[in-house]
Amino acid sequence: MHHYFPFKFQSQKIIYSVLLVISLIPTYFIHSQKYPDWGDDFAQYIYQAQQINSPSEDYKQVLNIEEYSSPKRSLAFSLLLSIISPTCSIQDYVGLISACYILAGLCFFIFLSSHFSMAVSLIATLCVFYNFLFLRLKSEVVPEFLFIALFYGILYLAFSSAKWVKFFIPVLLGIMVSVRFVGLSLIISYIIFIFIQNDKTLKQKLKNAAICFLIFLLIIAGINYFFLDQINNQEVKLYGNLVFKNYSFNTFFENIILYSRYLLLFFEQEIPFWMNNIFKFSAVIFLSIGFFISIKNKVTIVHIALIVYFLFLFIYPYNGDTIKYLIPIFPLVLFFIIKGAYGLLDFIHFNRNDLLVFICLSIILLSNSKTIKLAMEHKDLNIGPYDLSVLEDFEEIKNRVGRHESIAFGKPFIVNLLADRHSYFLSKENHSMVFSKATYFLSPKEKIRELYPKIDGIKIAKGDTLELTNFYLVRLNQ
Repeated sequence: MHHYFPFKFQSQKIIYSVLLVISLIPTYFIHSQKYPDWGDDFAQYIYQAQQINSPSEDYKQVLNIEEYSSPKRSLAFSLLLSIISPTCSIQDYVGLISACYILAGLCFFIFLSSHFSMAVSLIATLCVFYNFLFLRLKSEVVPEFLFIALFYGILYLAFSSAKWVKFFIPVLLGIMVSVRFVGLSLIISYIIFIFIQNDKTLKQKLKNAAICFLIFLLIIAGINYFFLDQINNQEVKLYGNLVFKNYSFNTFFENIILYSRYLLLFFEQEIPFWMNNIFKFSAVIFLSIGFFISIKNKVTIVHIALIVYFLFLFIYPYNGDTIKYLIPIFPLVLFFIIKGAYGLLDFIHFNRNDLLVFICLSIILLSNSKTIKLAMEHKDLNIGPYDLSVLEDFEEIKNRVGRHESIAFGKPFIVNLLADRHSYFLSKENHSMVFSKATYFLSPKEKIRELYPKIDGIKIAKGDTLELTNFYLVRLNQ
């Protein structure tokens, strides 16, 4: 039987928590790649953070906003980043992400330790946070690890009978949804969980659901309208439109296949092919056993959270961020895999369950070592947005382009951040419309390999052109 004492750790749990943090400290210094890449979400978060810290008179944004993204998406994450004074150094922001990474590991460990032994919980947490795909994403300025800390903190608290918890969980849910939109899956899961509890009357359930929803809405409103309140938050509308406009009957089944395939990548390492197959096959078997045995015994918020989160992924039209969306739910997948291992060992009446599970998880952890070593030894020679030559280019662009002029570019948030100018999201499909509205077109040179193919085929009449080290800045004829 397991007991839940929120924030009142037994001495053993404190010792293991300290040991975990010490074990995760090396991750602070491990960067698997040159960071960040040209995916420009990081630029939006940092720009928002700098505006919260030191607001400017004119908030720069992507002007064809309906087509691209909300300027206030994930504002809670930007609030966290805003504790850093505005700087052109990416290292300060990546360092904060590394701290969030360790916090996420600690929250997941606390959740696990309420279900398994301390030793198994410790080694399982290390398996997750020394997974190569986790470490690779840690090199980016992304909100996933703050999201994970909140997600598993809420799952832990949901089992508590303390009266204050029902008021505190909605606060965390509001913050989490403001970190990543997919957090709505857990608010839905928590409301469902409230109504399936057998020890409450219908009146009590309705009251608790109403309290939860009211606090949740107040937190969302406070975050979205107290900070940067001059900007209209369109996130719900934007994501809703994306789902309903692009959804087809086949989307659901295509996403099931897609996410199932990508989920197995978490178990692939630089080890012999046959061993990878054993890992993946075992993971699928134990996950199935663990989920169905545990849900047969008692349905909890953990089961509901897993189901609803994956339903969100299956319904959402695929947009290329597959691994990023799977990162938060992978720890819960491992939770059920461990449940499955225990279920099988109980079935065959094995009497050293903890020891065998600990050994198996240790093997998985050790299998990561070669992958991590290869990643650390890899030298990325590609030009990134924080290369000195790129920063110098954007400083020149800032001097050349007027404050109220705009730039068409494939990565518009980078224009907002590094040049402090309004931008348009440019693609092959919309370039005619964008060129009729923007003042300048920023064309990457071929040496920026990641960007060049994205604008290949776009035709433009030659205009006043400024050649920079990595770009051409073309004034558009309007």
